[in-house]
Amino acid sequence: MMNETIFNFWHLNDSKLPLNVLMSGISYCDKNYRIERHGENLYSFEYIIDGSGVLEINSQTLYPQKNDVYILTKNSDHIYYSSEDQPWIKIWIIFNGDFAESLFKQYLPENTYLIKECNILSYMNEIISLSSATHMDYSSFIDEVTVLLLKIVLRLKNHLKHKAPTVSEQIKSYLDGNIENKVDLDDLSEQLGYSKNHMIKMFRETYGITPYAYFRKHKIELAEQYLLNTHLSINEISNKLNFADQHYFSSVFKSVAGVSPSEYRQIK
Repeated sequence: MMNETIFNFWHLNDSKLPLNVLMSGISYCDKNYRIERHGENLYSFEYIIDGSGVLEINSQTLYPQKNDVYILTKNSDHIYYSSEDQPWIKIWIIFNGDFAESLFKQYLPENTYLIKECNILSYMNEIISLSSATHMDYSSFIDEVTVLLLKIVLRLKNHLKHKAPTVSEQIKSYLDGNIENKVDLDDLSEQLGYSKNHMIKMFRETYGITPYAYFRKHKIELAEQYLLNTHLSINEISNKLNFADQHYFSSVFKSVAGVSPSEYRQIK
């Protein structure tokens, strides 16, 4: 059953302040949890404590899961919903204002909506603790939250800066490491938290080729080395490289190399 702790500050918003908090809270989602917004004046950080789900934002489809941060930006079109099997437990804050806009412009790359494996739970817990404090006036509350939001943005910025591989590089590394195996982009999509179409698009933009074409090309290059430098039969090479059968291997080999495996071995 859906359970949420929500702190609402809409009624306290002050246009003179550089930052306003609209809402904050903790959500224990269920399979029916779904939020949709179009072009609203808000920003949000949502940290996934546990579970998984989907974020569709500005034509991207992303898969936030445990220990990820997803980001909602001003004027974005977004829909997000929890998985049925492992619904989200998440802690979040929604805010706006000139300071918020400046934070995003100065510190975070444009069109960044998901940051993987970046733990900001301690900061988010502090925000919830401040949200629940009955003794604090709104202006003092905003002062405290402003500092925490800056800390969160700097944590995200530094995480992105030192996060070694891009999505494209992660895909390439996965393909290179599994060149003799069968690969499934659906499995990789789940691991990386990006839709398969988005991964293909990113990979093509980086390397000028689809992941499938890259993988096939390099698998055949390895087959060429086996043909030149070993006494393995064509069938053995086909099996070693996890092709369905020798006929399919020969067909793929000829489409890439221009000759059949047996012809390649004779020519070289």
